[in-house]
Amino acid sequence: MWRISLCSVRHYWALFAGTFVALALGVALIGVSASALAATWAVPTSPGAGSPSVTLKDGTGAVHTLTSGDLDLGGVQSVLAMAGVVSAFVTVFVITGTCAFGIALRRRDMGLLRLVGAGGPQVRRMVLGESLAVAVPAALVGCAAAAAAAPETTRALNGTGLAPVDLRPGPLLWPLVFAAGCGLFMAVLGTLAASKRAARARPTEALREADLDARTMTVGRGVMGAVSLLTGGVMLAVAPGAGAEAATPLALFGTMALAVAATLLGPVYLPPLLRLMALPLRWVDPVAGRLAAESARTSRRRTASLVGPVLAILAIVGAFTTVLSTTGAATQADDRARTVAQLVVEPAHGDTLSADEVVALRADPKVAAVSAPAALEVAVAGPDSVWKEQAAVADPATLARTHRITVAEGSLGPLRPGTVAVSREFADWYGRHTGSTVTYGLFGGRTVKARVVAVLDGGSAVPSLLLPPGSRGAGAAPAPSRADVLLGGRAAGSVRAVAAELTARVGADRVRVVPSRQWLGRTATDQDRLNRLVLGVLTVPASLYALIAVAGTLVMSYSRRGREIAGMRMLGVGVGQVRRMALWETLSTSVLGVLIAAGVVALGARAYRGALTVFGGQAPLSVEWGMLTALTAACVLVGVVVSLAATGRLLRQANVTMVTSRQ
Repeated sequence: MWRISLCSVRHYWALFAGTFVALALGVALIGVSASALAATWAVPTSPGAGSPSVTLKDGTGAVHTLTSGDLDLGGVQSVLAMAGVVSAFVTVFVITGTCAFGIALRRRDMGLLRLVGAGGPQVRRMVLGESLAVAVPAALVGCAAAAAAAPETTRALNGTGLAPVDLRPGPLLWPLVFAAGCGLFMAVLGTLAASKRAARARPTEALREADLDARTMTVGRGVMGAVSLLTGGVMLAVAPGAGAEAATPLALFGTMALAVAATLLGPVYLPPLLRLMALPLRWVDPVAGRLAAESARTSRRRTASLVGPVLAILAIVGAFTTVLSTTGAATQADDRARTVAQLVVEPAHGDTLSADEVVALRADPKVAAVSAPAALEVAVAGPDSVWKEQAAVADPATLARTHRITVAEGSLGPLRPGTVAVSREFADWYGRHTGSTVTYGLFGGRTVKARVVAVLDGGSAVPSLLLPPGSRGAGAAPAPSRADVLLGGRAAGSVRAVAAELTARVGADRVRVVPSRQWLGRTATDQDRLNRLVLGVLTVPASLYALIAVAGTLVMSYSRRGREIAGMRMLGVGVGQVRRMALWETLSTSVLGVLIAAGVVALGARAYRGALTVFGGQAPLSVEWGMLTALTAACVLVGVVVSLAATGRLLRQANVTMVTSRQ
């Protein structure tokens, strides 16, 4: 059967070209992501000897030593890992769809094999052989592309600022082996279901004239579609009450599950929807519009295969961009709603404010309160681990004057030695409530067992731990990076004038005083820029890959429509009508894929938005309309160009010989 597999691949090269390109690009994307991850793992995260450290015991008695100043590469590693997950998901999605579509287009061939005596297991081995015949060279080509692109990708990643240090290209052997293994595994995985379908082909299939109108919904496809629909529905139903951190994976993977269900169940509901969409075309363009509608109705699997790539990429990109941008928008809205202070004071030079500058601010008669938390990194001991946590030396009562902070447990008041206040998120996540004991260590300093006296809900204004005055590790006492100033009396009505006075009082060469709204707007702009960089890393490669997959699926579809178009020409359908039929069909399937993806993303965004909290209101919904509009337009443009080009080629070949001898 191996020889038959090779002959089949050579003869139906147009069918397998899409699978080859999709798999090669998928392997390349996974290889580039894996090589970039390997480059981050090669960076030494420990600063070495001489750095302050702390030793703590966890709840089991195990001893852990942590060092201050370790590089935090978790952010860029998470982004790269997620980019690899997105690439793998899209690759599996496309490969599975193209394999199933290719088998559906060749059911008559499978019937002929069964007619001449081939058994079901032999047909299945032939299909798996075809998969390996395409997958092995595709994996090699993908690895070669990844090896060429990996160094440039690493250098480009350094330019984004996502990594705290410049990365150097690392060894490529194991990342490429991993990518090739993933490619072969995905090819076999995508072919298994299709091979079962091919093995069940009956000899009577050789007598069929229509390739795609029989048994479009198999039991396995229906069961998988129902399971995906149920899984996605449960995830999105649970997400609003799961909290912001848990809601993120629930919303993302729930949306993906719904996208999978929408694609698997496509042969059931897509043709009726397309017929409804084509009703206006029957009046505007009676012949071409009717042909497009009937083509969608009779060729259900082809319709589902054309809608699938558009639906998949828009749902994935839409889910990731909406979740990330909505998270940023909710954080910004919460910061604005909680900030009472009218001014923010930053150092003009350096990274921190001095104690004299803070004292000078508090001495001004127009100033009612100044909160200046001094950030401090600590190590916290848990039941079975020790981890780093962000803390700050601050007075909770003063912080509550410059920000709207809710006391969830305990009471506000000065922190005494041996006491701490914790954020609500820390209390919920680690179970540390009022009266509990928190064991933490100061790097280069002592280990402290402190009692929790307050649990504060203040968003990003409240760090995980608020420590009492005098807390310090090795070196100088921690200093604040900024101060929030609350103005009193009439001064609150002349914010800019007071800002200028404070600048002159403390010294323009020492501090920079700006209105809080201006500072928050600048911070939001910087965060939006970082979010767009992350979105670009996550979605741009997968989007380009999906566009190529859309083109490959169309090429596969039109490679088997020669008799159909030739028959139309013999019945008197004009060249322009055939072209318009292809245009309406492509536009209809693309627009329907966009609408279904929009519905799926809307469900995921609504569920995720319900899990976010903003002080005094509802979390805003943020959508990257520019990116999604550009991707939608690209999908439609690629579909139209490829379908019209393929139709033109078939029109040039349409003649009586094609009808009688081809296929």
